[in-house]
Amino acid sequence: MSLFSDLKAVLTPKEIIFKEVIQESEDVYTFLFDTCEPLNWKAGQHGAFVVKHTKIKKGTRPFSIASSPLENEIMISTKIGKEPSAYKKALLEMNIGMKMILRGPMGGFHIDPTKATCLIAGGIGITPFRSIIKDVVMREKDFKGKINLLYINRTGKFLYENELKTFINDDHIQIEFFTDNGELTKRIKEIAFNNKDIKYYLAGPKLMNNSIKSTLLGQSVNKKSIRIDTFLGY
Repeated sequence: MSLFSDLKAVLTPKEIIFKEVIQESEDVYTFLFDTCEPLNWKAGQHGAFVVKHTKIKKGTRPFSIASSPLENEIMISTKIGKEPSAYKKALLEMNIGMKMILRGPMGGFHIDPTKATCLIAGGIGITPFRSIIKDVVMREKDFKGKINLLYINRTGKFLYENELKTFINDDHIQIEFFTDNGELTKRIKEIAFNNKDIKYYLAGPKLMNNSIKSTLLGQSVNKKSIRIDTFLGY
């Protein structure tokens, strides 16, 4: 989407209605919202979510949207520790039917459906890629490319793991899980060596993104073929 479309989306607030929270693990929660009006966006984009039900100093946070536009709901996932920020505490205190404001969706973190693509996720950074992969599955007849998802979490706990494994049988999608940085780096180098025209999308902690970008550049990958998501909702 164009810069004008993004700007219009940001300046046009939309109400969304809280309907469910799912505790994915000890410190990761998924929040689901219904929309009050139809929304158009591209899988992988993010939005700015504004708390309405209570007053806090920093009431707006960016989150990657984890749902596909075809699912007709807004899904976000985030880490919430034992001493959450005022914002994340407000999320946990929401009751069904409460409303938030969404500004967006927006951003250029979406794929070209005709190109070979490698998605590299670290931890909670899987959220925009869940959106992208789910969208590919739901639009399979329109997708002409190929996706490799490399997902690393050194704890061995992978967000959306069971669902992601159901996508492995899709002809367009290959998914691999890693707990070791060395093994991930080895696989990235293999892909870069064998696929000169592939596009890379990175979503994870800043240090991980920088390290992987350096690895790719060292494999003669054009920097224009590397995109980094900077709105992860950490």
